[in-house]
Amino acid sequence: MAKTRRAALYLDKGGTGKTTSAVHLGAALNELGYSVLVVDLAGKQGDCADALGILEEVQTDIENEDDFPNVATTMGSRWSDVADMVGDEEAVDRLVYQTNAGIDLIPAHPDLDGLDADLGNIDNVDERYNRLQTFLDEFVEPVNRWDVVLLDMPGLANNITYNGLWAAQNVVTPVSMGSFELKQARSLEDDLEQIRSNYGQDVRLRMLIPNLFDRRTTLHADLLERFEKEFADLVAPEFVVDSQQIRTVTEAGQTLFDLNEDSLLKTGKDARDAFLANAEELYYRLGESQ
Repeated sequence: MAKTRRAALYLDKGGTGKTTSAVHLGAALNELGYSVLVVDLAGKQGDCADALGILEEVQTDIENEDDFPNVATTMGSRWSDVADMVGDEEAVDRLVYQTNAGIDLIPAHPDLDGLDADLGNIDNVDERYNRLQTFLDEFVEPVNRWDVVLLDMPGLANNITYNGLWAAQNVVTPVSMGSFELKQARSLEDDLEQIRSNYGQDVRLRMLIPNLFDRRTTLHADLLERFEKEFADLVAPEFVVDSQQIRTVTEAGQTLFDLNEDSLLKTGKDARDAFLANAEELYYRLGESQ
């Protein structure tokens, strides 16, 4: 059984705030005293590295061909060779970047583009989908460095996505307040039920986070009530208000937790407080699932 508490930030749709939520929940957990590793599986663009201010460093390593091993290697056929060559812990260390937010990051890599097809060529379904779980169980766990591992997932269902879901077993879903998003959350629950039924993997939605909430409209308040009625205890304790300051700090490679109190606008402070409350509850829920 994993000692680290793991969660996959996932919804079968882009633009829901998965990356922003991943880095801010990670920063909030760090603020609460937990050590956090974020793994970016969301594609070659490297949004987590960008949001955490290390994209230039990561890109320089790629341009200088100092980018092996990388996140795609952990799910490929060469990982065991890397670990045998340099040792398990050093192999993991080579993947991890430290950030000013106090979060460790295994960033996305262009090799993720070809990885999905490579995984699809594996006939045995269990082997195809358990590569990342094996990496976390057999290589990350023994390092004994992180309390929480957060996976920033692709915005579509593919072989990499299933690796992330198998590895985490727990799903956190940021949703904006809309009828379409409510339907998507229902579909996600159906998809997870199919995974449990067809593959015997106990993957479950642990937290649904109302995101980009506009307090000026009654529509969002009404939709929040619908989410709370339908998903009950799965809804996070606090909604995350729509705040331009979140976008501003993210574009600067920071999180709200990097700002001092005087620099926070009202919406920025409210969003930061919401991430803190949700991170504390998430840590508890992930512990309950172990």
